[in-house]
Amino acid sequence: MIKFYETQLKSLLENREVLLKTYNKTSTYRLVFLVFGILCILKTFQINIYLGGILLVFFLVGFYYLVKYHEKTEENLLQNDHQQTLLKNEIAILKNEPNSIYSDGSNFSNPHHIFSADLDLFGPNSLFQFLNRAKTRWGVELLAKNMLEIEAELDILQKKQEATTELKEKNIWRLKFLASLVSIPNSLADTSHQISQISIPPKLALGTFLKYYGKIVPLVWMALFVGFYFLKFEGIGFGIGGLVIFHFYLNGLNKKITELYFEQISVTGRALQSFSKAAELIANEEFSSKILQEALKDFPRANLKSKNPIEDFSLIVKRLEMRKNMIAWIFLTSARPFEPIETLKMGDWLSQNPNFFKEIFKGIAILEYYASLGTLHFNNPEWCLPSFHELRETFISAKQIGHPLIKVHKTISNDFELNNHNRVNLITGSNMSGKSTFLRTIGINIILANMGSPVFALKLHLRLGMEPICYMRITDSIYENASTFKAEIERIKLVLEALKNGKLHIFLIDEMLRGTNSEDKLKGSMALFEKLVNENAIALLATHDLRLSEISAKHTDKVKNFYFEYATANGELIFDYLIKEGVCKSFNASLLLEAIGLKMS
Repeated sequence: MIKFYETQLKSLLENREVLLKTYNKTSTYRLVFLVFGILCILKTFQINIYLGGILLVFFLVGFYYLVKYHEKTEENLLQNDHQQTLLKNEIAILKNEPNSIYSDGSNFSNPHHIFSADLDLFGPNSLFQFLNRAKTRWGVELLAKNMLEIEAELDILQKKQEATTELKEKNIWRLKFLASLVSIPNSLADTSHQISQISIPPKLALGTFLKYYGKIVPLVWMALFVGFYFLKFEGIGFGIGGLVIFHFYLNGLNKKITELYFEQISVTGRALQSFSKAAELIANEEFSSKILQEALKDFPRANLKSKNPIEDFSLIVKRLEMRKNMIAWIFLTSARPFEPIETLKMGDWLSQNPNFFKEIFKGIAILEYYASLGTLHFNNPEWCLPSFHELRETFISAKQIGHPLIKVHKTISNDFELNNHNRVNLITGSNMSGKSTFLRTIGINIILANMGSPVFALKLHLRLGMEPICYMRITDSIYENASTFKAEIERIKLVLEALKNGKLHIFLIDEMLRGTNSEDKLKGSMALFEKLVNENAIALLATHDLRLSEISAKHTDKVKNFYFEYATANGELIFDYLIKEGVCKSFNASLLLEAIGLKMS
């Protein structure tokens, strides 16, 4: 995959050189055309006023199209830069570097959630950061929401996988779509939400008059100058001054209303351009997967294929931003009552396009979500889309399952099956041998599977609707006045309540009751272990305490022992991270402590 992205990047760099030459040439042509045109027009007016007027019209039309061509080239250059940024980020991710240009989802972190903190779903170096290709608040929230939900409908999961596959295969389109949004800073992700909440402006004083006056004000100016020319009106200065004062009066009459309203729409023109480009790409693409067709059924395709309404909206916003420049504001208001007229235009746009942005951002968000999953699938073609079942005795059947967040070249994969004959699995092993990582491997792939995403496995079959409950990363909290042991009590309470709620859970438990003395730890651990077995729970328990394996011997029809081991070579510990059936016989804490200089008696 790296080679593909590098090839695309090379092509973009070559294309950028061509675009840059065109851009520089157009800049030169525009300057020459402007200077030469003004000189010719002035000379022609001296010869014949009518001929000068005709030449002026041709000059203005020609200069307008030259400017538009220059702007189009500039836009193409910008899109080229955005695509390069995107490709460089994908190459970095494939080289095991952080996903640096997208949010890591830290704002969704919740240490009390039943699995998100233990499975590293949010925050730096998390699954969210690894997956996320969303720039809008709607897209980011949709990705987080799907990470935290376990899907119970087989039909919906199959539709999700269909959409993921479609976005994987639409590779060039997907890259263009993501590139159109990539320049939006993560700090401005909320911009999409702000835009969708913009309301129709309140009524203005003399609103009806201003609506029509805004349309005829160019004629008023023209009449003033024509009258001066033909009637030899010497008081033209008074006429101009009076009209300017009138415009400032109309502007000031509605100042309190317009200023409050403008605060709602303080969005950047650059963000709107990004949304406009993304929306056009969606409107001009056909999607075959059912879930995308359903999500985009109200997407305003017809509007976007002809005249893009976002461009009109963007122009209004850009003009309103110009008012922040005092000199520009004086000229704009002198020419017409600028602020109330633009406010009325905004109101007309919102009336003509009700719910427009809500549908736009809903469509962008759903495409960001499946583009994230499609990118993951494209970048990891050896990963599989899991299958789900409802009635079989097997809960998990995995071939070469691995942890997606471990550096690719270091990942060790395992085969594992969990069924009615080993509903509860006791995993023993030495320190750093891979017990906790294996529990997280199972949990995080279940999350991916329920999102409609590919999973890190050659094959994975899962029981439908199986929700992880984790008891792994337990910490104290001074702020919440909670000791480690209190935090563990709360988590055990959660496990006990989950055993009663009738839902299908898989319990992932790593070293119970670390916050108490060894005797109480053993008693409590054995009691919880027995409870899980007697309640027919589905569970994986990792521990250093071999005495828990005594319970396994009493329930051979439900419990199975697994272990991770290590070897030594030249005084160094070697881990293979492969899960094996049985009980671990060797531990390494003493060796590790001696290795750092602590002598063991």
